[in-house]
Amino acid sequence: MKMKFLRKTLRIATFLTATGCFGVYYMLTASIPSSEGSYDLWGLSSQVTVAFDEKGIPSISAKSREDAFRALGFVTTRDRLFQMDLLRRHMAGRLAEVMGPTLKESDRRHRVMGFEQVASAIVQRLPQDQKQVLEAYAEGVNQAVDSLRVLPPEFWLLGYSPSAWRPEDSLLVVLGMEEDLGWTGDAERSTSIMEAALPESVKSFFMPPIDHYTDRLLKGKASAMPLPSIPENELSALLNNNSGPEHYVGLVMDVPPSKGSNGWVVGPSKTWDGRAILANDMHLSLRVPNIWYRAEVRYGDVRLTGLTLPGVPLIVVGSNGKIAWGFTNIEGDFVDLVSLELDPDDPESYHTPKGKVHFGEREETVRVKGEADFTFKVQTTEWGPVLPESLLSKRVAVHWAALDPDVTDLHLLDLDAVNDVMEAQTVFNRAGGPPLNALAADKQGNIGWTYSGKIPKRFGLDGSVSRSWADGSRGWAGYISPKELPRLVNPPSGFIVNANQRMLGDGYPYVIGHYFDQGHRAYRITERLRDAKILTERDMFALQLDTKVEFYRFYQRLALSLLHESNDEVQVRLKQTLTNWDGFAERDSVGFAVLVEFRKLLLDAVIAPFMAKCRAYDPEFQFDSAMIDEPLQQLLEAKLPTLLPDKIHYRDWDSFLHGLLIRAERNVLERISADFPDKFAGSEFALARRVPGRTARHENSAWGTVNQVAIAHPFSASLPLLKSWLDMPQVAVSGCVQCVRMDEPGYGASERMVVSPGLEGNGILHMPGGQSGQPLSPHYSDQQQAWVEGTVLPLETGTSIHRLELIPASMQLKQD
Repeated sequence: MKMKFLRKTLRIATFLTATGCFGVYYMLTASIPSSEGSYDLWGLSSQVTVAFDEKGIPSISAKSREDAFRALGFVTTRDRLFQMDLLRRHMAGRLAEVMGPTLKESDRRHRVMGFEQVASAIVQRLPQDQKQVLEAYAEGVNQAVDSLRVLPPEFWLLGYSPSAWRPEDSLLVVLGMEEDLGWTGDAERSTSIMEAALPESVKSFFMPPIDHYTDRLLKGKASAMPLPSIPENELSALLNNNSGPEHYVGLVMDVPPSKGSNGWVVGPSKTWDGRAILANDMHLSLRVPNIWYRAEVRYGDVRLTGLTLPGVPLIVVGSNGKIAWGFTNIEGDFVDLVSLELDPDDPESYHTPKGKVHFGEREETVRVKGEADFTFKVQTTEWGPVLPESLLSKRVAVHWAALDPDVTDLHLLDLDAVNDVMEAQTVFNRAGGPPLNALAADKQGNIGWTYSGKIPKRFGLDGSVSRSWADGSRGWAGYISPKELPRLVNPPSGFIVNANQRMLGDGYPYVIGHYFDQGHRAYRITERLRDAKILTERDMFALQLDTKVEFYRFYQRLALSLLHESNDEVQVRLKQTLTNWDGFAERDSVGFAVLVEFRKLLLDAVIAPFMAKCRAYDPEFQFDSAMIDEPLQQLLEAKLPTLLPDKIHYRDWDSFLHGLLIRAERNVLERISADFPDKFAGSEFALARRVPGRTARHENSAWGTVNQVAIAHPFSASLPLLKSWLDMPQVAVSGCVQCVRMDEPGYGASERMVVSPGLEGNGILHMPGGQSGQPLSPHYSDQQQAWVEGTVLPLETGTSIHRLELIPASMQLKQD
């Protein structure tokens, strides 16, 4: 009887499990929208056709701009709804209400900044034609949501439905890109602490405004070279006052990857048939789904091909058939932390050039899933919101171009009708949005560079450190006018390159920034283009995949100088490995991983002791600078005995550096052992880990064993059982932070595009992942392999596989 009951219970449990699995599978498949058939859309003025190719890339054919972008909103939403909802929630400070308390601080920060209020104010200021496009796009988004049989799985797993899309939400997504590319407040905070803690000579030494690669590119137009001499006495005093390594371990970080890009244009003298060609690969956080969505959009005489940002009615980079354009991040400075002077008798007031003023105040309530809501007050000033964190014991307000509603717009929409580079530069210079380097090539063979976006015109300060603006001697006098922005057209070299390096010499009258990337990538691209004469699109694409990295030759020479003639097996093998390094960061490049780790250890061991005093001003202080290798290499070449970082354990610089080199190799092998334990079971390395003093031997330390790309879905960390289903497979890739093929765990080329305007059929465009955000969609990851392997995918859409007809709802009613 008991066994019969157990069998019956088991059958019921099996049935319920099978039913549940079937139900989940049905929900997943039902959430994938159909790419065939017809849909009635309110607001369309005429019928719109959307053809999808084998990669799920839409080609939209409409008669008007508004209809085209209404259709773009419709098809993008059906592929990327959850991503779009997260992007707007992130900026509005509304993630915790659906994803839980771990996102409370992110929400708090965005509420302090007031991005929701900024987006609303932007909408009110936009010209009517831009408003109409935003409204049309929002209508397309909302009708797409209504057309779905089942919402994407993320919504029912989290237990909520998306609210209606508004024009303000598109602007929140734009503001998110401005935040991602343009927030420099943390760097200004660190520099302000360094100014307070360190002698000026030391601060200047460790923060040179330019590196030797950029200096060569600018041909001496910047006055910062040669670098200042080593301030030995001041550095020695800092070293002698240190209380020990425990106070500075981890204080110096390797500079985080530049959120910028590579971009270059070549003119007729450089191509095999006298055309102009543009190449652009934008470096951003890698995620699933990808940040970009591919599309072709046609209306009237306009034909746009390129990439859109989900949630925004705009072809961000691409071609209109007459010109092609791309962007890289300026790495400029568009933020100031204004030190507030409070009235000691009235703490609710602060001083301004107009006298004492009371703080403004607003109340914010953040809803939190699984917890009680929390409410807090935000104080505001005439310069911007007051940050919760003080700086050097003083309160600071954020004055940031992104928080000015007059700074953001969709003026780049007008690129649809420009005919040449000069017209495009006029659009770039007038446009709002993230300040960027804008590169363009046209059908006539012209090439050009300029800035896009609003760049502050400072007076009385350079913006590198926090200052008081209370007496009116410092501040912003608006923004650099379009006619004052620099332009470069058809230079004698026949090409223009930007890879986030500084572009202007000392002759330019306004401060653009302090945090430019070092110029190695730009120098390498320039090196390759200088002698080129018969370039094609495929040659340009091959250059995007270049991994030669001269940058590390200094560290190779240093390492080899430390490995003297010896019978020690470890040193002999390491010397041979480093000698044989081929100068590239390919997956199979042996020895490069050790050099990368060696440099990281040098940054912390050599630079950090001189920065330890900064921790007294801020226990969380960390230092990073794209130019840090300039002072580091000066110290390593000089090897001044007074500046030996660890005099207790080492008698001289060579023994100190030798210890770091041996540790670098060990760190690499330990990481490989941890990531690939099966390869090391029973090996010499496994024995070395168990026996103190024993050193490992392992030949398989190729760069690809440590340089792995793992592109994750937002849910995979909390749902590890679904990780293999949600994430892109973890694979070895070529490239490095200093390479043209920029790669770093979590960062990389979010796309690679090459196009000659008018010959888009020869163009190239690929990106990680795929078009769809739905894991069961055939287009979830069908572009990933080409991105990993660096193989060509066409820019233009291919043969139509599926077709949607979008019909004006009023027309359909008449037909019925």
